[in-house]
Amino acid sequence: MRILGIDTSTEYAGVAILEDDKLIAQSIMKFKASHSEKLLPEIVHILETMKIPIETIDYYSVTVGPGSFTGLRVAVSTVKGLSFVTQKKVIPVSTLEVIAWRLPYCKYQISPIIDARKKEIFAALFRWTDNKIERLKEDSVINIETLAEWIKEETVFVGSAVELYKEKLIEKFGRKAIFVDSIYSVASPSIVAYIASKRIDEAIHGKDLKPIYLRKSEAEIKFG
Repeated sequence: MRILGIDTSTEYAGVAILEDDKLIAQSIMKFKASHSEKLLPEIVHILETMKIPIETIDYYSVTVGPGSFTGLRVAVSTVKGLSFVTQKKVIPVSTLEVIAWRLPYCKYQISPIIDARKKEIFAALFRWTDNKIERLKEDSVINIETLAEWIKEETVFVGSAVELYKEKLIEKFGRKAIFVDSIYSVASPSIVAYIASKRIDEAIHGKDLKPIYLRKSEAEIKFG
């Protein structure tokens, strides 16, 4: 079974191909150009390089949010198109869950946080139990004060918002706040595909795929 995993939910963008739970190709880049200019060419490039016809992809998987409004729209639109052309289903995955998976079997609870601007963050809470990841808090858009209500024990903070709010996190949580290298903050498309491989029963038709923004965009707020 081949799964194409895609992530453009942050400033990074990535494409990966998983075949029977084995990673056979992956590309992650911090694009200077917009995701809309680079995503589809990168998908074509990775398929051609690996000599994999698009028709042999069994499922598509994509991060549907939360994250960059523009990035999510680009990925969802691209996958909708691919799904329509190839008549293959899609498995949507949470960006925050993908980031939590970057720290497998961590003994502390994990809080992935992404900058949501306006002094807010996209956040969730997870814990590894019996070699499985357990969701403790749903994906939310909150401020640091609300996050403080979630945290009652040592927690690893990971994600793009850590750099922005590290001092506040230390101030709020002291020794309870644990940090890792920034390399773990990038949502990996191979993990997107791997999570999807365990949730085939959640596959949907491309036409039903929708981004999860958690709040209205600036344009929606401005123009109603």
